[in-house]
Amino acid sequence: MIRILSLLLLISTAVSAQFKVNTAKFNRKNEFTFSQKGNIIDLKWPSGKGNVGHVVLDMTAGQPLFKTIGVGAKGAVKTVSTDLDPAFLLSIGKRDLLSQNGWNIFFDKVPQKPYKTFPILLEKASASLRTVGSQTIIGINSLKADHFSGDLEITFYNGSPMFNIAAVISTEQDATAIVYDAGLIDRKSAWKNISWINTADQPMTELVNAADSAKNLAVKYRAIAAKGKEGSLAIFPAPHQYFYPLDEAFNLKFTWYGKEYRKMLDGYGMGIRQDLKGDNRFVPWFNAPPQTKQRLNFFCYLSPVDESDAFTEIKKFTHNDSYVKLPGFKTMSSHFHNEFVMKVMMANKEMPEVPDFVKVFKNTGIDIVHLGEFHYTAHPQGPTELRLLELKMLFEMCNKYSDDKLLLLPGEEPNEFFGGHWLNFFPKEVYWVMSRKNGVPLVQNHPVYGKIYHVGNKEDMLKLLEMEAGLAWTAHSRT
Repeated sequence: MIRILSLLLLISTAVSAQFKVNTAKFNRKNEFTFSQKGNIIDLKWPSGKGNVGHVVLDMTAGQPLFKTIGVGAKGAVKTVSTDLDPAFLLSIGKRDLLSQNGWNIFFDKVPQKPYKTFPILLEKASASLRTVGSQTIIGINSLKADHFSGDLEITFYNGSPMFNIAAVISTEQDATAIVYDAGLIDRKSAWKNISWINTADQPMTELVNAADSAKNLAVKYRAIAAKGKEGSLAIFPAPHQYFYPLDEAFNLKFTWYGKEYRKMLDGYGMGIRQDLKGDNRFVPWFNAPPQTKQRLNFFCYLSPVDESDAFTEIKKFTHNDSYVKLPGFKTMSSHFHNEFVMKVMMANKEMPEVPDFVKVFKNTGIDIVHLGEFHYTAHPQGPTELRLLELKMLFEMCNKYSDDKLLLLPGEEPNEFFGGHWLNFFPKEVYWVMSRKNGVPLVQNHPVYGKIYHVGNKEDMLKLLEMEAGLAWTAHSRT
């Protein structure tokens, strides 16, 4: 019996010895420390404010990858969470490369064509550690999801308690479009509660019930957090990079928490998600050209205090989702199809004291907004009197809701005469109709509106812009 136990011990030792992290590109002088004992990888880094971040990875097959995650003062690191697995769901669809502008297409409807969703599976075959400036990246091979394959990368940032988890994958197949959901699975059900900030900017908390089915959640600041043993762990996506382009800016419940998310992930977890059907208009997802590395990632932020502290720190990355005032400058944005004129004013509905869209612009720190009204909702080509009335309503709306905090500039996306999509702006109120019948002059005098223009072709349009010192520019050039 002693001989058998000794033999088993020798075999176990030999297997452990075979696994060794490749550190050829790791700089041991950048304050990040690394050690390995068998299948256990111990990682520590300076996380700011005199604290240390601590992550222990378990490369044993069948065991949670994150054995321990902690943060705190040197010598007194708090264990935030244990026994977690990263989880990714990859949805693979077909890109239309023929009908329009190849990979630059926006007007695609990927979810209306056949697509499938696959869990991205991790095999802990090998690992490598490399230094990139003040960042340290551990790569774990390998990942697989249908015809995609690659590695898992975890990036640590010196000076921050934040790290990034990414499935870096690629395919050989052409004409592929993708989106992904991601998050962390709590294998031992140790989380105490889940927290978020709702769309009314109010903190919300719910006790964890490991049996509760997963639900999708609309949140503010794109973040969701779990209270662990001695602190909190928050998850959030890259603020802009994660969201594929859509016509409408709806909050489509971009976070999730609960058990068996989409009936495809085993266990209780939380994370980020995409609505596969978007706004049910043009839904292009993301390009995934052959042999390009697609970085499907999310951030984790550690707090030794609580969820509120984590959210406060996360909001700093985007200045609380607002533009910072710059002395001597105004912040301007353009291309907003609010359609307030048609939906409220021309529909004879009651005018609010302050419309919601005005509140949003002000809360976001925008000083000047150039509108794009009448986007396929009005009568740009006439009848003439109706078109002129719609313009009058637009000018009145901009006057009514502009003040010393916000200037609304009237504008449209005409998309006539020049080809493609384009926007325009005039320095004063200009009445014009996007049609001109034979015998009708370019310029007329109207008894109510004064000078009006009838535009029938690109030459007329250019002349109008020149006569009224107007501006015109491509709305979204690559589409």
